[in-house]
Formats: sequence, C-alpha cells, structure tokens
Amino acid sequence: MVCIRIVSLSPSATETLSMLGLEDEIVGITPWCSMYLKNATGKIFAGTYTAVDTSAIKSLNPDLVILQSHVHDHLLPLFRALGLNSYLMPLPANLIDIVSNVEFIATLTSRYWEGKELAESLLEKIIEYMRWSRSTEKRCRVYVEYLWPDRRVSSAGSLTYVDDGVRVAGAQNIFHSRVAKFFFVSDEEVIARDPEVVLANIEPPYTGVSLDRYLEYRPVLMNTTAYRLRSIYLIEESVEANLAHPGPSFITNTVRRIIDIVKNFRRL
Repeated sequence: MVCIRIVSLSPSATETLSMLGLEDEIVGITPWCSMYLKNATGKIFAGTYTAVDTSAIKSLNPDLVILQSHVHDHLLPLFRALGLNSYLMPLPANLIDIVSNVEFIATLTSRYWEGKELAESLLEKIIEYMRWSRSTEKRCRVYVEYLWPDRRVSSAGSLTYVDDGVRVAGAQNIFHSRVAKFFFVSDEEVIARDPEVVLANIEPPYTGVSLDRYLEYRPVLMNTTAYRLRSIYLIEESVEANLAHPGPSFITNTVRRIIDIVKNFRRL
C-alpha cells in the first residue's frame, strides 16, 4: 500500500483517517483533531477553522490536504494554485452524509474496502437507532445550543446531522421546521418553542463550567420546561460526546448519549 502524507484540517476527517488505519500518514492537524488520534505526538498544528499556516502546510510536503467546508471554502482555490492536492469535506446534512464522507475519504486514500467496512458498521448503528425511533409515539422537544465566546448563541436546523441525530434518538429538534443549517437564535425563539430537554455544547472558554454558572450566561433557559424538569445537560466536547463533531463517533457515541438522555421521556 502506498504511503502518503496527509494534512487534515477537518477533525471529522482526522477521526475517519485514524479509523481507516492511516494515523501514521497524518502529518498536519488542527488542535481539535488531537482527541481523535491515538497518538498526536509529532503532528504539526497547521491551522484552525479561522487561521491556516500556509507556509507550514507547504513545508510538510503533503500528498493530500483535507479542508472543512463552510470554514475553509476560500482556501481551496488558493491551495490548488499552490499545487496542493486539496479537497473540501462537505458539512453533513444528516447521518447518511457522515457515512458518505467516510467512503469519500477512504476512496481518496486508497482504503476503499476498509471504508466500506466502516461505512457498513455505521449504517448498522443508524438502523438500530431508527428502530428505536419508530417505536416512539410521542417525541420530547430537544433544543441544542452552541454558546460562543462573544455570548452569541447558535442552534441547528433541519439541514444538519444534529437534527437527524436527535430524530433517530427518538426525540424532536425544536427547530426541525427551520430549513437551515446552523443559525443564530434569539431568546424569544427558545421560549416560544419551550424545550423539554436542553443539550448545550461546551467548548473553550466554557470547559469545566458548572450548570449554575452556565445558567448565569444563559438565564433564558430558566424559563423553559427543561429547567423545571432539571433536564438541561452540558455536553462537553470529547470523544465520548461532541455535538459539534460530524465524524463517525457522532453516530456511535453522541447519538447514544442523546438516547440515554431522552429515554426517560419515551412514550410507547
């Protein structure tokens, strides 16, 4: 098998590459990729979602550069003009798109059969969740939010893997009727939809924050049924659960975490 040098600026691609047995071929990553590697020693931080070190990437002499769409779109023509073999990973609109991305990366890296096996295992997990979901008569209302350092808040519409993950977990995204990807949300919209469960994605600078402290940042949540039911959950970004990560572990781990949370609301 041909050995290649890969720069991955997409954590979901990095996780997929590792699962395909290509961890040693990865030479450049982002800080958010490290948790998805067995050993990040020797990997160069070549960029983030907002800043990329082009000279560092060139110096790594990669055979393949994987970028994340919606944040690196402007870099694709630049990198290709520099002679870098570059591809944008699409942001998944649903769980099947995550599987498609796995097969795409496997094809790019000559791991076709390994990719098929990984894709099939993920599809089996999705089918398992769908059977669970279909047996649920009434779905609880779930609100997913992302609190940014500037205190703006975004959520997920129906064109996201998050919405699909909540659905196959047997619940309903309160913004399932919003034909959008990720968008900024107002307090009034959250109150009007009155979630029974809140899933708050936690990343720096909020890592390690307590629920009481989080509610100081987001007092609007105290006006929801979720607050009265004590069903506000802080989901700190990790391999075990990550609402902001559209890689394979979203299917295997994060959706399972959502199921564990909403199962107490399950009506058969």
